[in-house]
Amino acid sequence: MKKILALSLFLGSLLPMSSFAQMTLLRDNGTGMPITANPFLGVKGSAYFDEFKKGIIYLATGQKVEGLSIALNAYSNTLEYKLEGGLFAYTPEKVTGFSYPPEAGGSEYTSAYVVPTLKSKRFLKIVEKGTYTLLYHAYKTMTDDPSATYGAQASKVFQDQEEFFVVVNEKVMLMKNKEKDLQQIFGSDLAKATAFIKSERIDFKKSGDLQTLIRHMNQN
Repeated sequence: MKKILALSLFLGSLLPMSSFAQMTLLRDNGTGMPITANPFLGVKGSAYFDEFKKGIIYLATGQKVEGLSIALNAYSNTLEYKLEGGLFAYTPEKVTGFSYPPEAGGSEYTSAYVVPTLKSKRFLKIVEKGTYTLLYHAYKTMTDDPSATYGAQASKVFQDQEEFFVVVNEKVMLMKNKEKDLQQIFGSDLAKATAFIKSERIDFKKSGDLQTLIRHMNQN
């Protein structure tokens, strides 16, 4: 009984230390912007694509913080995390990315690149790595609600947006099914790419199709 009690006390003492260590590490690197209220009250839909899940945050110092509940705010393009009852947000400049373990989907995001269409860094999902790296940019915009009745007070709604990028030699390029864009991306491998696109009927609006294409192009 004494051994069980001692073990319980020992394990209990580890939990606050773990939380304290996380807070210390985050404070040393900047805890991010505190979020004290929902800035999107009255807006239809959600600013998030996914619910908060346990994940890993990769700090700009090379350190990582594990076990916090995190979620990507796809409208403000910030990584939000929960800690000790508070909600905080990191911009892409403050961290290098984040990821989820296999049991939570296993996806990995990077904020290392400037998106050419927006001229700023964004959180991008890594779909396929290699000589050609495929990145998925899912984000949200806010527009007038088209379903609002005529004469009613104007209301807003979140709208899903997406685009794909390919990174070659650290250069980020928008993925489009146009010859000049494909030439820019694949260069001397253009013939190989266009042949595969035609034979497999690659749909440039489908992540799975583009992943198949990039995986094929990464093969020797």
